[in-house]
Amino acid sequence: MVNQEEIKKKMTLQEEVREKLIKRVERERQTYIAKRIGVPRQLISDFKLGKKQLREQTLLALNEYLDSDPLN
Repeated sequence: MVNQEEIKKKMTLQEEVREKLIKRVERERQTYIAKRIGVPRQLISDFKLGKKQLREQTLLALNEYLDSDPLN
């Protein structure tokens, strides 16, 4: 069973990655980001808007991509 601390930690990570994504889409299209990490554009859009959470593997791939740019 997942405890409250683990849930809180996962929610915090989701929010941190969402904030990075919001900043990144100011200069890079969501479609491009989605293609780079291999997910549908709509998933990136829904995540950015807070409509969906990402699975751990997708969240980590997105976070890695967002952190890979030195202009980030």
